[in-house]
Amino acid sequence: MKIVTEIVNLESKLEITESDFTEIVDRLERNFHSRQNGFIDTELLHTDGTNSWIMIQHWNSLEDMKKSSSNMFKDTGTEEFRNSINPKNIQIKVYEQK
Repeated sequence: MKIVTEIVNLESKLEITESDFTEIVDRLERNFHSRQNGFIDTELLHTDGTNSWIMIQHWNSLEDMKKSSSNMFKDTGTEEFRNSINPKNIQIKVYEQK
């Protein structure tokens, strides 16, 4: 099995504090991602004083990751997170373990 790493560069909306965004992402991970098939773990990175964030997630397969990503935009439980980010500034890169 090859683990898939998803790296998401994103920006929180300017009116959302760092601590609020961290809590929003924590709820997203507990209530959505951790319940998805193939999810392994996640990490949230941030540069102080900015609204720029990096989410790193590991998945058991590319198919699991894609299904989760698709579900995230349909699930009402992810709405808080989706409303807290700037959708125009999302960059996603995916890498397979070698």
